[in-house]
Amino acid sequence: MPTRILVVDDQDRLLRVLRLGLKELGYEVCTADNGEAALKEIYTRAPDIVVTDIQMPTMSGIELVYEMERLQMDIPTVVMTAYADVDSAVRSFKHGAKDYIQKPFTVEELHKVVKELLVKYPKAQESHFELHEKKDQAERESILKALKAAGNVKSEAAKLLKVSERTLWYKLKKYGI
Repeated sequence: MPTRILVVDDQDRLLRVLRLGLKELGYEVCTADNGEAALKEIYTRAPDIVVTDIQMPTMSGIELVYEMERLQMDIPTVVMTAYADVDSAVRSFKHGAKDYIQKPFTVEELHKVVKELLVKYPKAQESHFELHEKKDQAERESILKALKAAGNVKSEAAKLLKVSERTLWYKLKKYGI
């Protein structure tokens, strides 16, 4: 089975170039145009590697890295940016990003970074779907308990769960609550 890579960027042209280039190199590629859409892709496609831009509307790449860490998604992540923003790169490393690439870069340069990550972080024996199945059930139950304790007031339930209202909204949607 080919390595699955999720590429996250708000620039359609870059997404197309990376999708085509990485597919030619034998990877299975899915894309998202912001961090929120990326979380959805992570849950539905279980990528082996995430490559995300730092600067995006709605949910930035940094917020995506934070959320992946909070949700204990152990997926090697590469952050990319057009800005020489060392502070953002350092913050992303503290929260789970494994590598950094600065725009502009070539598909071959990204391929090199991906190959290095695959050596450092070999695929888990168990699929991401199996790993998430048990966690999802426990998380769903926690959300239901928090909603009940908060009298079905979502903002209060989010506080009880110590998550943002946006995160709770995605979880409610994910679990059909």
